[in-house]
Amino acid sequence: MRTFIIERSSFAGMGKFGSRWLGDNFSRPEFMGLSVTGVMLMNMFGITMSGSDICGFMENTNPELCARWHNVGAFYPFSRNHNTYGALD
Repeated sequence: MRTFIIERSSFAGMGKFGSRWLGDNFSRPEFMGLSVTGVMLMNMFGITMSGSDICGFMENTNPELCARWHNVGAFYPFSRNHNTYGALD
């Protein structure tokens, strides 16, 4: 059995063994744009399996932002819809 490791921090050579999630982001359009840059940077650093929390993690999202983020997230190597306790689903 092979494990699936998701890291929030990274180290040299990590791309060979693990994946990286970009950390807790806010449910705002500018963070959706920053997530694209973050995924591209991780690929440049050799971490090919990276992604962010779709629809944002902190704060409440809205249906339009979440739908747009799912469209962008379809192109992330790793993506998940994930939010904090107390935020709207």
